[in-house]
Amino acid sequence: MRKIPIEYAKEGDLLGRTLYNNLGCMLLREGIRLTEKSISKLKSIGCFSIYIKDRYTEEIIEEIIKPKTMNRIHSLQENLKNIIIDFNNSGKVDAKKVDTNVRNINEIINEIVCDVLFSKNILENLVNISIYDDYTMNHSLNVMMLSTVIARDKNFNMKEIKKLATGCIFHDIGKTFIPIEIINKPGKLTIEEFEIVKTHSEKGYEFLKNYTDLPMTSINIALCHHERENGSGYPRNLLGEEIHIFSKIASICDVFDALISDRPYRRGAPVNEAMEYLFAAGGDEFSIETIKAFSESINIFPKDTLVSLSDGREGIIYEANNEIHSRPKIMIYGEDKKEVNTYVVDLMDYNNIIIDKVLYEFSFSK
Repeated sequence: MRKIPIEYAKEGDLLGRTLYNNLGCMLLREGIRLTEKSISKLKSIGCFSIYIKDRYTEEIIEEIIKPKTMNRIHSLQENLKNIIIDFNNSGKVDAKKVDTNVRNINEIINEIVCDVLFSKNILENLVNISIYDDYTMNHSLNVMMLSTVIARDKNFNMKEIKKLATGCIFHDIGKTFIPIEIINKPGKLTIEEFEIVKTHSEKGYEFLKNYTDLPMTSINIALCHHERENGSGYPRNLLGEEIHIFSKIASICDVFDALISDRPYRRGAPVNEAMEYLFAAGGDEFSIETIKAFSESINIFPKDTLVSLSDGREGIIYEANNEIHSRPKIMIYGEDKKEVNTYVVDLMDYNNIIIDKVLYEFSFSK
């Protein structure tokens, strides 16, 4: 099973994973053959990516966050959003309702964390965007899952991991205070609009601090996930060690997921390109140590990914190299844009060959 942008879907493709909308209602069941009509419908509702099964793929991916769980989280976050909207309008807040919703969300997250810790395919479990208005919730879940994997591999204890995960779920809660037309603006913000968006860090922090009993290390992530190593971040222009490790991890995962996520006005970047961006910004904006930990935790070329090599050959990731993710074994399917009898190439044996780019279809199958 592999993920493809919806524009690469073709009539007759076998759907690899059941699709749901943001309310948990089924759109298309796993195993159905796609038609031109169903593909067109998916495009019209804002479904940017799907999973398909084909002759090149073997991996079966078990979802960490089940549709019913997504539905519960969505409902609780909608309740919390409405409480904040009422607070904006009236200046009053029902602290009991806030506490109930936050506690319920946190209980669900604690359940998910245990599954994330044992996941070998975290990239395949990141939440796909189905409806644009769901982006903030999906993004927060993705940041939580990515951060949990890093914390696991950095040998954080369970108490620390759960505090980090909780902070990541609520890291963007301050955006509920920002006018929706600015949050959902398709394109570049004006200077004035960006200054308004930047206030979400402090607004979210103040709300969580005043109306929840979450740990301060969790609440602090809402305040500091846009701080940068060189002091160029906001809202306090913190430097290096002034930034808590939880916020350093959350900031990297926040940027990474934003880069790889599809939006109505742009397609997400391939995972390997997003990782290259983080390394390029490392040292100035992000902690090099934390980026390295992230790169070791996240396999940028998961099994069954279609790729082209620098020598022109095309194939799929046959076996990952957990020590060096960029040097896996490749099952070759094509040479010089022609299909060939398959054979395996281990990139560990060929230092002069690299993965050139991720593909969604082979040149010989177009």
